[in-house]
Amino acid sequence: MEEGMKEEHIKASCLGADSSGQESKESMPETGSSAEEPKENPSETGSPGIDARKCKKTSEGAQASGTCPQNLLETIMDTFPGKRQDIRSYSALSLAYIGDVVYDLIIRTVVVSRANRPVNDLHRITVGYVSAGAQSKIVQALTGSLTEEEAAVYRRGKNSKPHTTAKNASVADYLRATGFEAVLGYLYLKGDMERALHLVKEGIALAGLNI
Repeated sequence: MEEGMKEEHIKASCLGADSSGQESKESMPETGSSAEEPKENPSETGSPGIDARKCKKTSEGAQASGTCPQNLLETIMDTFPGKRQDIRSYSALSLAYIGDVVYDLIIRTVVVSRANRPVNDLHRITVGYVSAGAQSKIVQALTGSLTEEEAAVYRRGKNSKPHTTAKNASVADYLRATGFEAVLGYLYLKGDMERALHLVKEGIALAGLNI
């Protein structure tokens, strides 16, 4: 008799009913209502429509618009689709060519964001950071901070034979600056602007240039 009651109790439990034969409210939704949708975890989503697990970093502006932010390279390549060159095939001077612009954009962005100055003043301040002499100081201060991969790119740029030289810099400073720009160009084309920005910020601080 007791065994039969135990079996009935087990069957009722499996069907979502309690020992009295009534349905359990915890296991069954009320009639006419659907099961409760799982709630999103704000720490994972950041905001409605955004999955923070897919967006490595999301700015407040991007969250408000409900879109994942893209870095500049991705935005450009999405706008102008086509075959992409293998980054390993670029010459050191090609990397420095794009790296020069990347570094210039970083410095100009910081300088302009600090104050609305006359253009001549903006240019004067910017030159203090983008000149070959300044870049030479920065990259020398970064010598111990470069990865093996970055150091290899730097050496390629430094040992290259550019067709032009800076007017107000020594050949040694110009070649070091070329190596530095090659590293930034490599990181940019690699899609690692976070690392490029880190190196620029750290290098400026270590060189005592303060921006």
